[in-house]
Amino acid sequence: MKYKIIKAKIFKYKATEKTIWLFTKLEDSNKIVGWGEATLQGKEDEVIKNKKDIFELFVNKYFNSPFDIKAKLPFRNLVEASISSSIMQAIWDIYARYNNKSICNMFSDKKEDIVNTYANFNRVCNSRDLKTIKIKLKNVIDDGFKAIKFAPFDEIYPDMSYKEMIKNVDIGLKRVSMIKDNINNDIKLMIDCHWRFSTNVILDLINEFSSYNLYWLESPIDEEIRNIPEIKIIKEKLNLKGIKLAGLENKILKKGFEEFVKHNSHDVMMPDIKYAGGPDEMICINKFLLKNNIEFSPHNPSGPIAHAHSIQICSISPSHFLEYQYKETEKFNKIVSSHNQEITRGKIKTEYVEDGLGLHIREEELSKF
Repeated sequence: MKYKIIKAKIFKYKATEKTIWLFTKLEDSNKIVGWGEATLQGKEDEVIKNKKDIFELFVNKYFNSPFDIKAKLPFRNLVEASISSSIMQAIWDIYARYNNKSICNMFSDKKEDIVNTYANFNRVCNSRDLKTIKIKLKNVIDDGFKAIKFAPFDEIYPDMSYKEMIKNVDIGLKRVSMIKDNINNDIKLMIDCHWRFSTNVILDLINEFSSYNLYWLESPIDEEIRNIPEIKIIKEKLNLKGIKLAGLENKILKKGFEEFVKHNSHDVMMPDIKYAGGPDEMICINKFLLKNNIEFSPHNPSGPIAHAHSIQICSISPSHFLEYQYKETEKFNKIVSSHNQEITRGKIKTEYVEDGLGLHIREEELSKF
């Protein structure tokens, strides 16, 4: 059977004062619609500017499978990758609907009944004072999550000197300490650094981090290939303290992970379906990481469409640990046809009410905000 996409559009949607989601809608000649997500924080205008040229590569052209479309798409940088990855998400949504299957079952006849998640409660803390963070932390714990993540180092910037970083790190460490003091030992605590630190500062802080019994430290320094030797040193020092190193959320396609896997730079790698190439590429990356004994933990801090696609992928991965953006906004569920699967004590039942992605955007809601 031949397919043809006749309409392509990216919707820009303001989820909060700080967060904008980008949703890609494709429609084929039989009016079957598929959805993807291209959210790229701070680069929304670049995505919108570049979409037309990429859409022209496949719209109104026949194809036999999603791989025919993928061969035409560019992945040279993060903007292109976000657009192209969202297209691949939407194409697989359409393709699975034609086959009366969920996206996950296009790749495997079996799926896990449960997807395991952890709660990233960083964005729900609009105020960064300890009192607010403690209140939101209690909400997360009361909801039964056994693994949580926070990004505490707002006052650190990569261009600071060593002395400036050390001077400004204290408030971030106080946030970590408060979180640790208010959770039980059976709850995994992950700390995201968002590439803010220099190597020498991180190495000097590892003893401090070890006192918080962290499960992992995420992206402490810039994750470019040239920095692999320094990243490995950080990983080795963390591992001696029983802490894992996680990262690589912005890498593009399996190729973007290969040098890091070759050098065993991270314990946990975090491909994001919005940048890594879409569903089929995520599965390819998952198999690649598992073969090399590296944990697969999809980065997933964005909107409901990326979340739904990530659930599909994790449901056919026997080993996974999915990020969940904890209650950033009620719009997360409001704008989709049916709520993403309910999370109970950090676990998602993989039950879908529609073929394909399992849900779709309610376009009438997009115009309300």
